[in-house]
Amino acid sequence: MERLMGWLSGPPETKAAGASGLSPTLNLGPGAPLYPSSGFLSAAAHGFGRNELVYACIMELATSMPEAVLRVYGPDGLGEAKENHPLRRLLADPNPILSEFELFELTVIHMMLAGTAFWEIVRDQAGRPVQLWPLRPDLVRFWLQPNGRLRFGFLAGAGGRIVDLGEDVIAFRLPNPVDPLVGQPPLRPALRAVALDNEATDFVKALLQNRAVPGTIITVQQQLDEDNAERLVTKWKQKFGGARRGEPAVLQKGMDAKVLGLDLDKLEFPDLRTIAESRICMAFGVQPILISAKVGLDRSTFANYAEARRSFWEETVMPLQRRFKDVIVRALLPAVNDAQFSNPRRVAVRWDRSEVLALKESEQAIWERANSALRAGAITVNDFRRTVGMPLVDGGDVFLRPAGVVPTTADGTPTGGALLADPAASGDGDEDEGDEDDDAQGGEPGQSSLSDTDLRRMLAALPEG
Repeated sequence: MERLMGWLSGPPETKAAGASGLSPTLNLGPGAPLYPSSGFLSAAAHGFGRNELVYACIMELATSMPEAVLRVYGPDGLGEAKENHPLRRLLADPNPILSEFELFELTVIHMMLAGTAFWEIVRDQAGRPVQLWPLRPDLVRFWLQPNGRLRFGFLAGAGGRIVDLGEDVIAFRLPNPVDPLVGQPPLRPALRAVALDNEATDFVKALLQNRAVPGTIITVQQQLDEDNAERLVTKWKQKFGGARRGEPAVLQKGMDAKVLGLDLDKLEFPDLRTIAESRICMAFGVQPILISAKVGLDRSTFANYAEARRSFWEETVMPLQRRFKDVIVRALLPAVNDAQFSNPRRVAVRWDRSEVLALKESEQAIWERANSALRAGAITVNDFRRTVGMPLVDGGDVFLRPAGVVPTTADGTPTGGALLADPAASGDGDEDEGDEDDDAQGGEPGQSSLSDTDLRRMLAALPEG
């Protein structure tokens, strides 16, 4: 109890994972532009909650990564997945509130906003992990113990009381060159572009809302006092305002009316918006075309959209998945292994991306690849049918010789009998020798039979395929 109260009273030298150490608004000096801080709450409010581009980039990452499933396999990483492994069961049902997809989705959002994400491990009475709960990064505190391991705490309530979580917390971090214990979010280098995009939107909104530019200017030659000017404005609004818009105007001598309009193309700052869009997407590693950003749509086609999807997976999602997998294997796999899987080296953990649409081949490419493998004798007939989505057939577990006409078993033996020798290799081209072989095998005189040479010639005459 004394140790616990010591932790609750506030451990020394705690670090906040969701804070950036900056003020709520970053002020670079008198007259300098103001930027929001990169802390978790600031990033969630000014970026994820206010900027469409930031929201789209983060959600593209958060929903793409869990498309693949983290599965457990044998030591070689091949074969059937072990769906009964404790790690797979824990990830499939992490807690009563969140599904597996939602757990990874929320964790990626935390990483993009705070640079660090946390899972709390809840154990049963036997000490086995039974639940995983994501923790809000800005409420997590951690400190280094004398043994070199991290101990975690969680801010509970408004009083600043820290609840000790011990070492039962898993931390996922993005790289930070300043402090390796606290990850750096992508929003930190993109703060200026995000603030610029938000200011441009707010400026246009304020201009349209306040309408500081008059719609019509009436000029007269003589000087008008304030009362006459007000009477002229009132009559003009009564004559041409409301439902009477568009009616012809009759002006007296010396009067002139000019209509002023707003050039929305210039108000949208197209070049400024394009620069901000490209920089924000670049910070998150998301191609602009994938989130329908204007800078991407201007150059979009069906062909480069498919290439952008694949490039996004290879350059952004797969490294992020590797970061998650390494932490889970190191911190969670040994804790969940039971007697059947007591040695972590007996299993391999990898992402199953077979159902990821962006990485799937087209139907034509699948057929061409499977057909080439079948004709080369690399796969069986049933392997071919399984690859192209056709039902298996009886007797289909055979290979085809490269000639494409002789079905064989896996060891190369023809299904119809012994493997026939090559005539060129044996030097046997005489039919009489073949007849002698037939007699030696017990053929009766006068009975019609085919020699091996005849069979070879007939097979060679068959068309390929």
